[in-house]
Amino acid sequence: MDVAHQNPTSPGHILVAEIDPPKGAHLDAFLDTALKVRGRVDSVRVTDSEHAIMRMSPLAPCLALMDKTIDPIMIITGRDRNRISFQADLLSAAALGIKKIVIKEGHDPAEGDQPVVRTSGDLDLVSMLQCVRALNSGKDLAGEPLDGATDFEVGVSVELSDDVNFNRERAEFFMQLQEYGVTSVTLGPTYDLNVIEQFVPFAEKTGLQLYSSLMFLKSVTMIRYLNNLTGVPSIPQEFLKKMMQAPVKKDAGMQVAAEFMEELSGLGDGIVLLAIGWRGRLPEFLDLIDR
Repeated sequence: MDVAHQNPTSPGHILVAEIDPPKGAHLDAFLDTALKVRGRVDSVRVTDSEHAIMRMSPLAPCLALMDKTIDPIMIITGRDRNRISFQADLLSAAALGIKKIVIKEGHDPAEGDQPVVRTSGDLDLVSMLQCVRALNSGKDLAGEPLDGATDFEVGVSVELSDDVNFNRERAEFFMQLQEYGVTSVTLGPTYDLNVIEQFVPFAEKTGLQLYSSLMFLKSVTMIRYLNNLTGVPSIPQEFLKKMMQAPVKKDAGMQVAAEFMEELSGLGDGIVLLAIGWRGRLPEFLDLIDR
């Protein structure tokens, strides 16, 4: 199937680019990518040491995006923070003018580049939501008044599993999110539509925006690696075959993602592009889908 010159996102469907901050003190390459996708995606999310790979905090990249007239969405995890540092970083974000955040628990450090790191163990999704609700009401989590409340638009990102019961519990959790002022939920990456479909009725019932995540598959080796991991949804064999049969191997992952994006666009309200390690190819992918 030739996906060039097609726009797989339907009218009203939101397209988000998720970009990792640099692993270093220079923002040039990060900003170069962001400027190349500006106006071609609806928003840019800045990750928070995604996959437990140590990178620059998202605060500075978000501020740099605002200087370039790009309204950022800041991801913040509870993996590396306790209640005090979590609230402190959110207050800093608010003071800098960051209005949109997505909270997530964060990947296990054992998966990352510094596996000896210990998580704080102090925060889960509920406790983080309690923190944000308190700050937005003008108080800290201890009930002490703030010198200026925050005004965050709050989203939640949840990882998916190969365990059907785990995913069902996550979907049922949607029913609690409205009381915390959450407006959207982003699902972790999967190429299994059956997994995503479990969440659609709960999103519709609660009125929450539902985002799917589209991860670029770099190689057959990457698919086999992911399928050997425990606890994550497997990538169906059809995609492995497509990658193996692709005439131009370096572009296979882009073609597969573009084709799958058409199927994703029928589910939920938007799609988040996860260019893990392929940040520089995001503009190329947008060319492919005619954005």
